[in-house]
Amino acid sequence: MTTLLDRYWDEYGIKKKSCGREHSVLEGIREELGGLFVREVDGRAVDRWYQGLTSKRGLSEGTAVRHFNVMHHMMEKAASIWSKETGIDRNPADLVEVKRPDDQRDRYLSAEEITSLKATLDGKMYRKEHHAINQTFCRLRMLVLIALTTGMRVAEIFALKWSDVLHREELIAVRSKLKGGKMRYVPMPPELAREIQRFPVVMGEDRIFPPKPGASGKRQRVEGSFETVLILAGIHDFRFHDLRHTFASWYMMNGGDLYELARILGHANIKMTERYAKLSRGHIARTGNTAREIWKLMEPEAGDRKEQAGPDVPVLFLTPSDVISGCQ
Repeated sequence: MTTLLDRYWDEYGIKKKSCGREHSVLEGIREELGGLFVREVDGRAVDRWYQGLTSKRGLSEGTAVRHFNVMHHMMEKAASIWSKETGIDRNPADLVEVKRPDDQRDRYLSAEEITSLKATLDGKMYRKEHHAINQTFCRLRMLVLIALTTGMRVAEIFALKWSDVLHREELIAVRSKLKGGKMRYVPMPPELAREIQRFPVVMGEDRIFPPKPGASGKRQRVEGSFETVLILAGIHDFRFHDLRHTFASWYMMNGGDLYELARILGHANIKMTERYAKLSRGHIARTGNTAREIWKLMEPEAGDRKEQAGPDVPVLFLTPSDVISGCQ
């Protein structure tokens, strides 16, 4: 199994976009099954390993399924193109019953929650003692605003370059090679365009959200401060990915077209988008631009705006060391 793991990593794992996560999964398999011959890893052995991901390691069902998918792909190669070396001709992972969690979450933010989330993010933008920008929450705030008003996936947002923001066309080009690898465009409301223009620029970086210096692996994650913001905003049972659901839900509730939504979200199959079909235009009487409606909810009343307004966010030219020190 150790030889198989090394070969799979060299020929497949290291080439994947999520190679950092892939390496972690393979090391977990090595720790438990690395001392066995491949022919000894039958369906029962794979099942014990899979069950232990949740019972012993405490992983969520969704994460356990992702680990299992790596195992299944590796053992499929072991039973096909590498069968002469491994001595097996059937994938033992096919014998395992996988509990795939229902990812069809209906959780999205209400109007009150959107308002509370935006107000909380605004309040965390500056350090109280001297009104300096809090780099961690400044970054998080921008990530949330983009996800909430475009429906982009978090990996797609992290991959954004300054050249992808098309101000004249009021569009954002999504070039991240995910879900089929096709480039698409998402609408960019004027309010979001202004926020992006004011967002700090890291000197020498073409990406809007470059990895922090010293970060291990290629995969970027949303800072744990998102949980802090949710607690302060009084929002429960919510994940960052649910911001994407929020955009899609509000799009349909404001009279949006299902097929147009599929193109905006980058769904390869319309069936993935049909989950939002029940949120028809009858849910909300008025129709209008989804992102503009969300921005209205996030903006304070005119009378309160002056009191809540902080200093303008300047365009800063930061070195990577400035960014990491600010986040710390």
